[in-house]
Amino acid sequence: MASKPGTRILRGITSKKKVDTEQAAALQQVGQNAYKVGDFQGAIESFTQARPTFEDTSVLDNRAATYSKMKLYSQARADAKAMVKLAPNDDRGYMRLAKVLCLDGTFDKARDIYEYALQKLPADHPGRKALAQLLKKLQDKLAGGNRRDPFTVLPLEIAELTLQRFSFKQIVAILRVCKGWSRFLGGLTSLWMNVDLTGARSRVPWTSVRNYIHRSRAQLTNATIANLVQATTPKVLDMLSRCPKLEHLELMVPHDQPQEFYLKIKVFRQLKSIVCGPDIDLSHACVGSILSTLPKLEKAVFLRIWKNSRGPVLTSTWPQHLPNMKSLTLAFSQNTRPISNAMDVLPWLGSSVYPNLEELRLIWDPAQPRSYQFDPVGEEEHLPPLRILELWGAAVKLTFYSILPTSLETLRMFSGSIDTPNSANLFIPRNNELPNLKTLELNDTPWANNATLSLFILHSKAPLRTLRVNLCHKIKSEDFLNIINDPDGINPELKELTELGVVGMAGMDDWSVRNLWAVLPNLKILDLSQTRITGCTIRMFADARNEESATVKLDGLILKGCDDVSRDAIDYGRQMGLKIVT
Repeated sequence: MASKPGTRILRGITSKKKVDTEQAAALQQVGQNAYKVGDFQGAIESFTQARPTFEDTSVLDNRAATYSKMKLYSQARADAKAMVKLAPNDDRGYMRLAKVLCLDGTFDKARDIYEYALQKLPADHPGRKALAQLLKKLQDKLAGGNRRDPFTVLPLEIAELTLQRFSFKQIVAILRVCKGWSRFLGGLTSLWMNVDLTGARSRVPWTSVRNYIHRSRAQLTNATIANLVQATTPKVLDMLSRCPKLEHLELMVPHDQPQEFYLKIKVFRQLKSIVCGPDIDLSHACVGSILSTLPKLEKAVFLRIWKNSRGPVLTSTWPQHLPNMKSLTLAFSQNTRPISNAMDVLPWLGSSVYPNLEELRLIWDPAQPRSYQFDPVGEEEHLPPLRILELWGAAVKLTFYSILPTSLETLRMFSGSIDTPNSANLFIPRNNELPNLKTLELNDTPWANNATLSLFILHSKAPLRTLRVNLCHKIKSEDFLNIINDPDGINPELKELTELGVVGMAGMDDWSVRNLWAVLPNLKILDLSQTRITGCTIRMFADARNEESATVKLDGLILKGCDDVSRDAIDYGRQMGLKIVT
């Protein structure tokens, strides 16, 4: 049968016109790009469209590789076999077929393919050497090869350094490989200095903890205890108390007897950090006793405290001087009776009590508009040199801004109120410029308005890099833009903001975001959750990523609860390289 004009015969197959071949090549390129970004289904569709008009085996090779990534090995085998049939003298078809068979676990058949290829290909074929090497490697694998136990070859120091790169969970898995490895790892005391049970898939028996301590020769320095049966917690604490070098203890296990817990903990005299999870109920007095008994503590976290009396806190149980304390977190449970003053939370907070305190977190769970007053220091006192201050549900005084230490780098406020609501227009500024404040977060904070926000970001001249004004309903988008724009240039550091959150801000739409980006060109992360933006905002940021003139490009958008944003817009943004969280 004669071929039609404009076509030619290739191996018995009528080829398409040149324009079709070019279109197929373009489809193949699209498929390869989709493969690189992980869009395997899109890659399959492009390669399949290219196949009817493009008989080059590279299309089959690309599609077989994509099927293999998707673990669709039967389809991958079919394409690889088609490659061999279409081009029996091309080594790529045999290599692809053997690779697919190996991925599918049929190593014997893969070996047969390599052997058949070496028989089929000419002696001078350039691909024979690579096929022979692959065949030899597979034969060694099937025969057990010449593999040797690395722990019998490597010097002890190198083996120990290598094993120290693994996590505790991985070390336990390696321990179970064989008895020889178990004996070897069991003899390396340094591997058992840090016990972490958080990755356990089921409850850990107390005997396992005992074995870990035995392997360390009771020289444990770090212990993270979780996933225990509640009844065994006291027994595990007893065993840990026999480790004189234990410095870091994290307990994520249930315990509801404060007095008994204190008697167990007070013997850990060398502790530098302690973390008591939300399943450990402790009275306020018990926490004070623990802090008094363990003077070396540098970090203390108590995530479930309840007040043990209706009167004032018994300050006799609370330490009056903790020179080593650097990080303190106190979280009060939701069933705690409301407390009225910071003295009921933290009896003393002056720099004379905590001269080196760098991080302070006072958390009321859940945060309420007015849970307690935060009035921690008198006229003659100052706050410690804090770098991080986080308050949940605190009622702050008008002097709150003025007492903040100049060392402060991060301030996070959740809910809460101001002590005198009628005077909530402005804090007392004084001469406090917060020269080190880099992160400011206001979350559902009723006292956050235009005046207080201006005080923090303009009067302070803070070198902010992260600003979150989330669910602060007294601040509208237009007013926020006016503050950020800062026409007088009071705080030039604002132009350097890299992360911004305006969750739920009234009036925040596509137009507002466009103006916001014009004012803050260095933004990398932008949280626009619960706002009225549309897909136009996504397109604006996505298109800018491909503009050569754009020097700084947004990396990520957070768009939770944005009902006017379509799925197509999100997909487009991700294809253009934007990281979008929905």
